[in-house]
Amino acid sequence: MKRLIYLGAIIALASCSKQDRSYYDFIKNGAIVYTGKADSLKAFSGKERVMLNWILTSDQNITGCKIFWNFGADSLVMAVKKSPQPDTIQVSVDNLPEGSYNFEVFTFDKEGHTSIGTEAIGNSYGANFQSTLSNRPIRTSTKVTATNSINITWVGMDDKCLGTEWRYTGEDQQPKRYFSVQGDTTLISSCDLDKPITYRTLFIPEKQAVDTFYTDFKAL
Repeated sequence: MKRLIYLGAIIALASCSKQDRSYYDFIKNGAIVYTGKADSLKAFSGKERVMLNWILTSDQNITGCKIFWNFGADSLVMAVKKSPQPDTIQVSVDNLPEGSYNFEVFTFDKEGHTSIGTEAIGNSYGANFQSTLSNRPIRTSTKVTATNSINITWVGMDDKCLGTEWRYTGEDQQPKRYFSVQGDTTLISSCDLDKPITYRTLFIPEKQAVDTFYTDFKAL
């Protein structure tokens, strides 16, 4: 019985020694340190770009941020001058071919410590989206010579349409520009009805997109 207890003690000591060695190997270069992560990361679609926006916590050790996309094949590194308060960071990732991208943002400090990654998905739009756009169709356009105005009625609505930009000559013979929001009708007043009137339609590919797409100007 004594021998069995003695052997058990040896096994227990050996086990403890092995665990202690593993723990020592883990902490011999210091405990793992993470910098504060990029918080509330958002991606906003744009024209051949994606705008990223995030908040940095009050971690004063942060000196920069790394952005990865295309499964880590592409990256961008930026320096950060941290203030005592949380900071809002905004970065435009440009020259992106049309498509969907998964972005991952890390922070780092001067010692090389990094944060846990934060991810967001954003879309880049370009020629393909542009090719789907056309001027909003007009149902009727009525000139009212008594008031030098034009009354427009439209066909339907598009949730991606912001409105219409107009160019014409005013009664004072000066060039005018006017933006009409999307609605069922539009009234253009105080214009020279004998001069050309042109218009184009403005679109955004998504809500909160950072860039606007335009059709070509068309004569009324």
